[in-house]
Amino acid sequence: MLSTLKVIGSSTFKVDKQDPARSGDLEYLLFVIWSLAVMVKQSKIYEVENLKALIEGGKSAALIDYQGLTAEQVRELRFQIKKQGGLMFVAKNTLLMLALKTLGIDLPETLTGPTALVVAYEDEIAPLKKVAETKKRFEKPEFKLGLFQGKLLSLTELERLVALPNKETLLAQFIGGLSNPLFRLAYALNYHQQKFILTLKVITESKGGEN
Repeated sequence: MLSTLKVIGSSTFKVDKQDPARSGDLEYLLFVIWSLAVMVKQSKIYEVENLKALIEGGKSAALIDYQGLTAEQVRELRFQIKKQGGLMFVAKNTLLMLALKTLGIDLPETLTGPTALVVAYEDEIAPLKKVAETKKRFEKPEFKLGLFQGKLLSLTELERLVALPNKETLLAQFIGGLSNPLFRLAYALNYHQQKFILTLKVITESKGGEN
C-alpha cells in the first residue's frame, strides 16, 4: 500500500506503509517537519520579546514606512538615528503588532507595507527628527504612528512631537536667554515666588502635624 506525501521545495515522497524501512523514513520526515515548526515558533516568540524590550527601553518610538529609500539611504538614516542615541530596526508587521499587544497597545488598523521601528533612548525627539529630515530630502520615509511614554500617538500627534525642539536646542535657547536682562528678571521673580510657595507649604504641613 502506497501513500504520497508532498514536501514543499522537494519532489513527491512515496511511502509503502507495509515496508517497515520506508515507514521509518516517513516517521523521521514527520519528526523533522515537526521540529522545524517548533523552532520557527520559538524564533518568533524570541523576536516578539526582543521587540517588546526595545520599545519598553525607549523614551519614545515610531513606526515608519521606509519603502522608496535606497539601501544606501537606509544605511545613512540608521547611522544618523544611532548618532542621536536611537535605534532603527526592520521587523515584520505581525511581530510588531504582537509586541505592541503584549504592551497593552492595540493598533486601530493592521500594519501594511515595509515597517521599521525607530526607538529614542536618550533624547525623546532627536532620533525622530532625523526621520523627518530624511523625508524632506527624499520624500521618504513616512511616519505610520508613534509611541510616547507607553501611549499610542496618532500621526498628527507624532508630527507635533517631532516639531518640538530637542534638548540641545532648548538648552541653547535657555543659555542664550540668560544674557537677556528681562529674562534674568523674570527668572529671579519666578524663583522667589516658587521659594515662597514651598516655604508656605512646609509651614502648613508642620502645623498640620502639630494638630
